[in-house]
Parts: sequence; structure tokens; C-alpha cells
Amino acid sequence: MKIEGELVQGKFINRLNRFEAVVEVEGIQELAHVPNTGRLKELLTEGATVLLRKYDRTDRKTRFGLILVRKNGIWVSIDSANVPNRIMYEALKQGKLEPFRDFSQICREVTVLSSRFDFGLFSEEKEYYIEVKGVTLVENRQGFFPDAPTKRGVRHLEELTKLKLSGKGTGVVFVVQREDAEVVRPNDRTDMDFGNALREAGKAGVDLMAYVCKVDVEQRSIDIVRQIPVVLDSIQS
Repeated sequence: MKIEGELVQGKFINRLNRFEAVVEVEGIQELAHVPNTGRLKELLTEGATVLLRKYDRTDRKTRFGLILVRKNGIWVSIDSANVPNRIMYEALKQGKLEPFRDFSQICREVTVLSSRFDFGLFSEEKEYYIEVKGVTLVENRQGFFPDAPTKRGVRHLEELTKLKLSGKGTGVVFVVQREDAEVVRPNDRTDMDFGNALREAGKAGVDLMAYVCKVDVEQRSIDIVRQIPVVLDSIQS
């Protein structure tokens, strides 16, 4: 996936709310949009080096979008609103993910039961529904999701489980938006309900997959580089 737009480097100052942060660009404090509702406490620390997308549109409240953060020598994509689904869509279209190569039709934002899932894949008599989750939180090379409680995420898991039990194909794909994770786990410390729902989904046969991405600022790209396991045992401390 190409990183588009004009990029400028800045310094993180503080976060005002879920969607806005103050950053310093060329010595001037600016307001930036944060495209991620997670807490990001380990990433958005005062003085952290960030990359911002600059916007020239006059209808925007902010001139900048905070999209990348430098952490422990690597760049981390924090744009969970757009990046995970874009990466997944490109990978599906290009046939990069072996489990999904047999499907001839790829549809985005498909409504089934009471949920809208990120992707529906179809081929003759087969149908398969995918929910994509972006992972930014990594500790000791372990990725954790979610970074904040998500009732919507729990509902998605419950309905994917129902669809699986009714004979449909279903899967959860965790897209790790940084390169330093070796496994993905449910973040029971933050949302035990999500962790329990993920374990129930796994027991029912819902496919649980995770892919690590490398952020290359020089090449202006974010791409899947390898698959890693999803581990379901609980870590609460």
C-alpha cells in the first residue's frame, strides 16, 4: 500500500481527545487529526517523532493528519481508520493471501445479520465473511487487540460465530501495523469480553489470522511481510 499525500515530520506534544492532538511542526504548534480511537499511550508520548499528512483543503478543521509514529527504531502506522482495510483489500485483489485465492468476487462493507463486515468473498456456492482489526499495541514482541474496549468488536465476533455455525465461512484478520510482533493475543487486560468472544469464535471454527506489516518511509509503503500466529491464552497482568 502506498503512503499518499505530502508528508512532514513533527513532534508529538499531547492528545486533546480521541480525534485531536497537538503536534509541533517547524517550531509551531499545530492541531492534528488522530485517525485511531485507541488509547495509544505507549506510542503517543510527549516528544515522540511523528509523520503527518498535510492537507490543503479549506473545509478541514485540521491541516494535518497524524499517521506514523517512531517507536524503538521503527515506524508504526497508527491510522486504524483506513490502513488495515486498504492493505487487506489490496492483498485480496492481488491474490497475495493463499486462503482466499479461490474466491472470484470481493465485496466491501457487506451487511449480514445485524453487522456490517469489512469484506464478503463469493465464488459459486461459497461465501466467506471477514472482519479486519488493526493492531498497533506491541509489548515484548506480542501484539495485543483491542487497545480500548470495543462492544462493536464483540458483536462482530458473536455474529461471525453464528454465521460459521450456520455453515458459512468466516474469519478475523489482524493486520499488525508495525514489524516487531511475533504473535497476536486478545488484550484481556483492556477488554475481557472481546477476549472471551474471540476464544469462542476460535472454538466454533472461525478462522483467526494475523499478518505483520513493514512501514517503509523511504519507499512510502506499508506492506504485509509475513503471517504470525494468533494465540488465545489469557495474559491479564
